Amino acid sequence: MLQRGLPLLHVRKPHLSFDELLFWTEKISYQHLDRLVIHIPKTIINSNEKVFKQYLQLINSIKAKYWHLSTHNCSFVNNQSRKTLYLSTSVHNRTEFDKLSTYHRRIFLSPVFSSISKKNYHPTIDWKTELQNWKNPMVKKVALGGVTENNIEQIHQMNFDDFALYGGLWLRENPLKIFDLCHKKDQLLFQ
Repeated sequence: MLQRGLPLLHVRKPHLSFDELLFWTEKISYQHLDRLVIHIPKTIINSNEKVFKQYLQLINSIKAKYWHLSTHNCSFVNNQSRKTLYLSTSVHNRTEFDKLSTYHRRIFLSPVFSSISKKNYHPTIDWKTELQNWKNPMVKKVALGGVTENNIEQIHQMNFDDFALYGGLWLRENPLKIFDLCHKKDQLLFQ
């Protein structure tokens, strides 16, 4: 998918040790490394400063454009924002968004549609109405949750800037074919 034009690959592997994650990233071709978005697990964020610094070193060494922290503790996330240029996080409503620092460049909003990978995880917000009042052009709003090749146009109409695929890709029979369909629609609608 990276070879086919995937702009960013979120690497969320909370059960790997740091050394296992390092080994995993070493398998990625050097020309794609800057498109990896490393998720730092909550357990590391709040309790292991040494390993947290190792994650930052990895992120900087691969020249990643983004890194991802949970909003589990917004004040901690905001205090760490200056360590690299671009920060990504997930929020579920405007209140969480308003607590974030100005260093965030991508926010994931979910669920936009009923989740494919999580049972009984459905939207509780009318995102089209909700996003009309979100006017920060520096932060890209990324739709997550229930995204498939069949609803990408709806996401665009809701005023999202981008979308992310999870269950709509990985839980499908032919993920590469689905990726190609979504990538084509992405180029038509989000460029």
